[in-house]
Amino acid sequence: MTLNPYCQVEFETNRYSVPADKAYRNLVLRAYPFRIEVLYLDEVIARHPRCYGRQQDVLDPLHYLPLLEQRPGAFEHAKPVRRWRETWPRVYETLLNRLQTDDNDGRGLKIFIQVLQLHRNYPAGQVEQAVQMALGFGCVSLDGIKHCLHQLRHPEVPIAALDLGEHPRLIGIGEQPMNLHCYDQLLTGGHNGH
Repeated sequence: MTLNPYCQVEFETNRYSVPADKAYRNLVLRAYPFRIEVLYLDEVIARHPRCYGRQQDVLDPLHYLPLLEQRPGAFEHAKPVRRWRETWPRVYETLLNRLQTDDNDGRGLKIFIQVLQLHRNYPAGQVEQAVQMALGFGCVSLDGIKHCLHQLRHPEVPIAALDLGEHPRLIGIGEQPMNLHCYDQLLTGGHNGH
């Protein structure tokens, strides 16, 4: 099985996408009643629902993101992204607009593509929620979104108040006003010797 120039393999007249960063020469395609798998050596590099239509493109937009990161000018015209864009959360458009507005040197689109690549390792709902959080906090950057994603996946457990019921003599420690008199003595004591 060989790839066409669009990082696709053909099976029964239909074309199935393969990750652009794993576009190897000799691939194996396994066809099952409801799915197809594309393998390189023993690794499954692509999995799609099997299409029984004719001359159809079955595309996973995540497969094309590494290529688009290198060539962001193709982003608006890439068929897989255009299809995805019809259904992705509205907050993604908000993020894309903010990144392109805030970033004058053209890196905004590249950063947005890197955010989309988070879908390779995290569930779509979590990525969407992290983008929403980051926009709410005003930290519109890849690192800000990754931080929000980390917080969603590993929420900080609030530290419970220490129960001092069995040690009543410790209650109130740290709440009493500080006595700075000893510091005043040091300051005035240093002036007496001059």
